Amino acid sequence: MLKHLNKIVLIAFFIMLSNIRLCAQDPSFSQLFFNHLYLNPAYAGASKHIRLGLVYRNQWMAAKLPYTTYGVSFDRTIQSIKSGVGINLINDVQSNGVIQKTSADFIYAYGIQPSFNSHVRGGIQASLIMKNRNLSNLVFPDMIDPNGTVIGSSGLSGSTSLMYDFSAGIAGDYDIFYGGIAVHHLFQPVEAHVNGQTAYLPRKYTVHLGCEMNLYKWYRFKQKLMFSPNIIYIRQQKFQQLNLGVYFTRFQIVGGLWLRENLDLKSHTFVLTGGYSNDQFRIGYSYDFGVYDKGFRGLGTSTHEVTFGWNFEYKKGKKKFRYIKCPKF
Repeated sequence: MLKHLNKIVLIAFFIMLSNIRLCAQDPSFSQLFFNHLYLNPAYAGASKHIRLGLVYRNQWMAAKLPYTTYGVSFDRTIQSIKSGVGINLINDVQSNGVIQKTSADFIYAYGIQPSFNSHVRGGIQASLIMKNRNLSNLVFPDMIDPNGTVIGSSGLSGSTSLMYDFSAGIAGDYDIFYGGIAVHHLFQPVEAHVNGQTAYLPRKYTVHLGCEMNLYKWYRFKQKLMFSPNIIYIRQQKFQQLNLGVYFTRFQIVGGLWLRENLDLKSHTFVLTGGYSNDQFRIGYSYDFGVYDKGFRGLGTSTHEVTFGWNFEYKKGKKKFRYIKCPKF
């Protein structure tokens, strides 16, 4: 009976939702800079390569109803008009498919170079979001026999909603510093109506700042040892998250450590990141484990994220152009 308790709790959660105004929340990633289009639309085409990326994220693997997220991104520059274009696809599956959201983001960015060592880009994003609710996967108490076996079905179906969304952002760099601001869900699109209440996507505000420096700059004949501290602040409705992290890069090997603070729940998550990156491809892995005020949450609530990206060269003869600095993972 206990093994079905998490599903019963989920049912109660749906019942509570019917009496309040609903506010959805976006999926989150640990390797925020790998999925640069998701972080800030201004990063579309902000690289010297054509980029294709894949991301897979699995939260709470030991749970019966884990959260999994898949993503595919592509972007490139159009140098003749100082622009960049990109597309980002995200599929977020919650509670064994009870809730599934798929979004397709189409992005355009334009860049200027105010000075030799600075670069500014602005980006706009139009999105199409589809959300499926499959209530047939729910299990009610009267569907469980004394042996704990699920019998019968809930007799419920589900629903699908389709909505349009718009976002915008600006990013840039100056010397060794870089950063940006992004606002997602500008018009707070409505997802659904439940018993006269409205489910909508609240605006999400993101601010990110960082720098990249060579710790071996003053030593001759030494390979580079790049050090990159970063800070990212995210706010969506009452949810607030602060990310503090550092990266070290040596011989194409990247290592990072992040602290992710949920400012409302007072939970602390540590993220260990490792990867390899060269001019042809990028591969990374991150592991999250959380700590509450009362101690370690346990390995069952940990998160794994795997990323893989390809970099493609532009045709020969293209003029050299400036691109914004930012971490690879």
